[in-house]
Amino acid sequence: PFFQTMLMMIGEFFCLIAFYATTSREDVQKVQDVPNHIFMVACVLDWTATTLVNFAYVFIAASVAQMTRGSIVIFTCLLSVTFLGRKQQPYHIAGVVLVFVGITLVSVSTFFDPAAAHGDHPARSGTAQMFGIGLCISAQVFQASMLVYEEKIMSQYDVPPLRVVGMEGFFGILIGGIVLCALNAFSVESTPAAIYQLTHSMPLLIAAVGSIFSIAFFNFAGVTVTQQASAVARSTIDVSRTILIWAVELAFGWNSFNVLQLMGFVVLATGTMLYNRLIVLPMLEPRGEAEALVIGLKKLGAGPAAKAADP
Repeated sequence: PFFQTMLMMIGEFFCLIAFYATTSREDVQKVQDVPNHIFMVACVLDWTATTLVNFAYVFIAASVAQMTRGSIVIFTCLLSVTFLGRKQQPYHIAGVVLVFVGITLVSVSTFFDPAAAHGDHPARSGTAQMFGIGLCISAQVFQASMLVYEEKIMSQYDVPPLRVVGMEGFFGILIGGIVLCALNAFSVESTPAAIYQLTHSMPLLIAAVGSIFSIAFFNFAGVTVTQQASAVARSTIDVSRTILIWAVELAFGWNSFNVLQLMGFVVLATGTMLYNRLIVLPMLEPRGEAEALVIGLKKLGAGPAAKAADP
């Protein structure tokens, strides 16, 4: 898992190369006054979160891990109130409650594996799966902290998203090098064995290289969303990956369809969209905004009717 995290940091570092390759010298000089230590903090949070999730993949399916990562909305909400001073409206509270219920359903679904019941693949123990889910949820505390921290520093400094991701990757490689050396010294991780596997398996090598470039693009897009919108909006995009991952698992037979898991995902997605007002319920809106929303909807409905009546 630590070597996998190192690959992610390499992908992020590519964004720094892209920043210097596509930015004029004058623009580079403008952002040099930003203190580098602010990127170190985000990097440590990201390193910890990613490593915990990589550990979790040993115990649970990728789709379950992605659904469990939806809990980031809960922690982002709490941290946004604490550190950004955001007031949470009723629709925020309702969204967080639904996300919690969805995560609970997904967690319970791991104990009911239809394929394992029919002997299609060996079942994982309940303790191992709950441990994996616990790792994923713990990771989201660090990930949410990183998102809120990035939003806070990017509101104080005018930093291009490519430089933010690239500097986090730069510090990530430095930290990763130290961590891997220590872990190899104590035989906790074997980097030579990981490199041997990569060089002797073309599919594995292609997957690793592909993940590096996809991580570079995904993190650049994520920081751009954080800068232009908010940390919560970025967490919503993270959750949207879940359905694609689950579909791929089902298509290739790596996972089995589970009704309870589907219900959990639907509740989770509904809660996330409700929190971010992609689904709007007037009863959960602030009083003044709710009245304006109802008036707007009436005007929107009257518009086509008026046009139809106009000869």
